[in-house]
Parts: sequence; structure tokens; C-alpha cells
Amino acid sequence: MPDQSTDEIDVIDMLDQPCSIRMEYSPHRLEQIRRIVGARLRCWGLHGLVYDTSFVVTELCSNVRHCDGGTFELAIIRTVDGVRLEVADTSTELVVIPEGPPDFLEPGGRGLFLVSAYASAVGVRPTPTGKVVWAELALKDRDAGGSG
Repeated sequence: MPDQSTDEIDVIDMLDQPCSIRMEYSPHRLEQIRRIVGARLRCWGLHGLVYDTSFVVTELCSNVRHCDGGTFELAIIRTVDGVRLEVADTSTELVVIPEGPPDFLEPGGRGLFLVSAYASAVGVRPTPTGKVVWAELALKDRDAGGSG
């Protein structure tokens, strides 16, 4: 096996690292976020998770619109069997992850229910500056041969 140059090894190491993006919320940025997430998943060979993860990240980032300031940080983290998305914002109000279907006649409350349906795990944790809402998607729960 030929030796890899140091530059190639650095690129491989960089691609294995979590991706973190800090930005102001805007509905126009959601498509950009989906493209970034899709590109990262494809680099990791997680083609079968691209569609579902794009949906989940849209829902998680859309919730930032309810926060003062609207600044948030998105982290895309490779896990053993898939990916973890973390959205950190400045709101100290901890969202409730629904255990059952929402009242579809009420405004709001459906996003995290849908995230829970797509994700293998969902949660929220407080931080010193607000909170992090996270979701994990596992490839074993999806068609590994999916086209993403």
C-alpha cells in the first residue's frame, strides 16, 4: 500500500471531525443547511441518511425562530452507527419532547413529534447560555442502500 502524503491524511482526519456552524436564523438559510448536512453525510458514506437527516435538521433549526436573537450553532457529529445533530440556541426554555401525537388542531407542536418519528433518539439539555436540542439517526434503522 503506497504511503499517503501528510496533506491527504490531514484531509481524511478533517472529514472525520464533527462539523459545527454558527449563524443567524433565517428561513432562507434552511436550504443551505440541508446542503451542508447532505454533503457531510455523503463524505462519511451515510448516503442512506441524507433524506431523513435533511428533514430533521430543518425541523430542529426552524425552532430557533422562537428564540430571542436567533443566533444558533449546528453541530453534525458522526456516531458509530449514524449521525447526531445538535442545535444550540440562547433560549433557556427547555422544549418538551412529545411522547405521543400532538393535537393537530392546535398551532405548533408537531415539529419535535415528527423529529421523534424519524430519529432513533431525541433530547434536550440546558447549557450555561441556553439549551441544546439534539437528535440521532442510525443507519441501521434505514435502507443502507438509499440514494441520498
